[in-house]
Order: sequence, then structure tokens, then C-alpha cells
Amino acid sequence: MKGDSVADILSMEAPAAGSEFTSPAQEASRYNRAGDMLKAKMPNLVKGAGYVGDGNAPLTDPIKITTKAQQAALELRAETNRGYSNRASVVKSMNSGFLNQFSNLKAALSAPSVNEQLQQIVTAIGNPDLTRSFTAGNMGVR
Repeated sequence: MKGDSVADILSMEAPAAGSEFTSPAQEASRYNRAGDMLKAKMPNLVKGAGYVGDGNAPLTDPIKITTKAQQAALELRAETNRGYSNRASVVKSMNSGFLNQFSNLKAALSAPSVNEQLQQIVTAIGNPDLTRSFTAGNMGVR
């Protein structure tokens, strides 16, 4: 039957413009900045908070939705920054059972990045000249 195999799916025509399906790349191309996309998407993402606790329906109050969306966007940005700047604490905070199932992931996340390794070398040597820029101009080479 047509459409049952991976080859059929991969060779299918793209959906027509205006159809309900859009790829994530098409969706992201509508925005110039990540913050704009977060602002647009977050209100629909937080409506499900109405199901938490004793709730039995999505949020409908526009003020609650906007407040939760702004808070979620701020927290997402803060945690993304924390993950980038302090990866070790993020790995420690992850569920150990999950990390033990994927030992390669744990090893990859725990390994220092190239930038961290270079910083450790420069710090270990302790020579401030190593942190300066070496170019022909500032070395007196012409």
C-alpha cells in the first residue's frame, strides 16, 4: 500500500502551502529572533498548566496565560544559560537512573569541553602572557 514504507514516506510530495503541517524549520523561519518565537509559542504551551493539581481543564484566563508564559520563557532562558555555563551542576541534577541507562550520554556530558580544557591549561600554567593575543603586529614582526 502506498505510504506504508519509509521509502514512500521520504518520497512523498511536500504539503501544499497553507496546509496544517509545517516543519519546525519552516515555523522557525517566520521569526527573526529566538525571543520572538518564544513569545509567540509560549502562551499555547502553558495552557496545560490548568491540568496541574485539582484542575481539569486548560487555562483560559488571558492574564494567567500571559503571566505563566512570561515566567516560563524567563526560566527557560535562565536554565539554558545555566546549562551552558555550568554543565557539571546540570548533569548532577539529572536523574541518576536515566543517566545510568545511557552511560555514553553521561560520559559525554561530564567531559570538559575544548574551551574548558584550554582554560584549565592556561590557569595551570599561570602565565598572563598566554592569555594575550599573539599576532605579528603585537610581536614586532613585520
